Amino acid sequence: MFEAQVLDLIRKYLGEYVHDLSLETLRISVWQGDVVLKDLKLKAEALNSLNLPVAVKAGFVGTITLKFPWKSLGNEPVIVLIDRVFVIAHPAPDGRTLKEEDREKLFEAKIQQIAVAESATLEAISGSKLESAPPGNSWLGSLVASIIGNLKITISNVHVRYEDCISNPGHPFSSGVTLAKLAAVTMDEHGNETFDTSGALDKLRKSLQLERLAMYHNSDKLPWKIDKKWEDLSPKEWIEVFEDGINEPAAESEVVSMWALNRNYLVSPINGVLKYHRLGNKERNDPDIPFEKASLVLSDVSLTILEAQYRDWIKLLEVFSRYRTYVEISHLRPLVPVSKVSYALWWRYAALAVLHQRKLCHRLSWDQIRHMCQLRQRYIHLYASLLQQSSRVDNLEVRDIEKDLDSKVILLWRLLAHAKVESVKSKEAAEQRRLHKKSWFTLTWHAQSEDASGTDAFDGSQSTEERLSKEEWQAVNKLLSYQPDEELMSYSGKDMQNMIRYLVTVSINQAAMRIINMNQMEIVCGRFEQLHVSAKFKHRSIHCDVTLRFYGVSAPEGPLAESVCSEEKVNALTASFVQSPVGENVDWRLSAKISSCHVTVLKECCDRFSEFVKRSNAVSPTVTLETATKLQVMTSIE
Repeated sequence: MFEAQVLDLIRKYLGEYVHDLSLETLRISVWQGDVVLKDLKLKAEALNSLNLPVAVKAGFVGTITLKFPWKSLGNEPVIVLIDRVFVIAHPAPDGRTLKEEDREKLFEAKIQQIAVAESATLEAISGSKLESAPPGNSWLGSLVASIIGNLKITISNVHVRYEDCISNPGHPFSSGVTLAKLAAVTMDEHGNETFDTSGALDKLRKSLQLERLAMYHNSDKLPWKIDKKWEDLSPKEWIEVFEDGINEPAAESEVVSMWALNRNYLVSPINGVLKYHRLGNKERNDPDIPFEKASLVLSDVSLTILEAQYRDWIKLLEVFSRYRTYVEISHLRPLVPVSKVSYALWWRYAALAVLHQRKLCHRLSWDQIRHMCQLRQRYIHLYASLLQQSSRVDNLEVRDIEKDLDSKVILLWRLLAHAKVESVKSKEAAEQRRLHKKSWFTLTWHAQSEDASGTDAFDGSQSTEERLSKEEWQAVNKLLSYQPDEELMSYSGKDMQNMIRYLVTVSINQAAMRIINMNQMEIVCGRFEQLHVSAKFKHRSIHCDVTLRFYGVSAPEGPLAESVCSEEKVNALTASFVQSPVGENVDWRLSAKISSCHVTVLKECCDRFSEFVKRSNAVSPTVTLETATKLQVMTSIE
């Protein structure tokens, strides 16, 4: 029985991503407190939540281990170990040639994303209510909070590979991300690993260790070929193909398998440490101490861009841009093929798609407005009935309505349904309190009338607006207008402006970036040392400070630019940027101090770089237009 309960919990969180979560694949040792899942295979829909034109060709998860210290559950962390995650992906089917089952998968992914956003909104609202309520003395609640807040998670040996023969015709390529280890633990104020028993969910202090995160890109390379189908590989064969190259070789003489040969790193393996600290609600009283603080420290960062890689990535960005555009208007696309009978539907689709992409407001006819109002009322009635677990409601009708609606509209209507249910519950609770004050006979009479009217609570005979009172409308507005800024309303106006909500710091010891042309010549190389970026996010303003010890740019002929430090100016660059500064009538303020810099301009270097850009000839009008639009928006921010 215990195995079945754990299996249901695992299916809830992992069933969307892996196949065959059955009792045969689940081994539980109750006395040792271990739950072990081995040799799992990923589903093709595992990457749908990324909303990218990418699908899983095959995937393998070696081991997922959960360790429960039953004898000291409230004093020792629950450990989650995930080892060997291997994924090989390829381009998803083109949205214009999707089969019916592919359309259904896209629709299910859309509904899943809406459900996640719906759940997150409701949890945020309920969380704000719980924070304002007096703390309870539930031993079980405190134990669960300690377990979740002190989770110790380790993910090791990850290799995700993407193979593409479509995006850049005639130039197949493959990209991959590898990770040796990612470990998250709870730490104390001194940076040592600990177990926090004093409200671990209210205040968090985590440390994230990153080891050998890298990204490679091989241009003009055909996909890997094996003698078997990917889904038929044994665990040993998965490890043989994917694990080499993730970790650093133990010795220089160690032989690397053919699968890891000729790997061109776009981002060479990097190591880093991320520390996160969130204050508890009762500790947020000092304006100089941020509510949440995150610091990232990276040792060395090295980027190398080959001309062929640049060409492939521009083409890949084109595909992503087209897919994103298709997804935004997919709910408008007719489900019938283009023909003489359906040409009117397709012309209407073209017009609506252009209006939607250009964000143009267009007038609706009265019939269209009335139809949408009726559709909204019908959907809210059906979804509210589903929330009440009514057996008389057909879920298929809800799905039919959702297929023709945008995701944001569906989310808004679902929140309206939640508000309607809450308003009905509050009305029933108020009625029960009123009835308790009356005699037994009066209570009996009202109970019968309540039963009679309860079945008609969601009969749809009247619109939501006609059934909601003033107090209920206030509940609706509170639900739909919830903002995270509400937690700051307890402070005065002056203090709220100075409160630091988030503090993010990034430190990089040294970094370099190289651009190499088709002749394998390094045309330009830029590097810097000791970069430190600090960003403070306040209520309505952002403060960003940047310091840089050294920077330089070089070419094969020699240095092109190089900073010079002196006793007066220790840093090559010191800059401060403030967006919407408090008490000033300006949109933003920038101040910078730059040390002396030696600059050399060489015509050969400029011509070589210009030829690099022209020869690629890969920048599409779509990507160029999107980049120009974003730059225009950034420069016109008020």
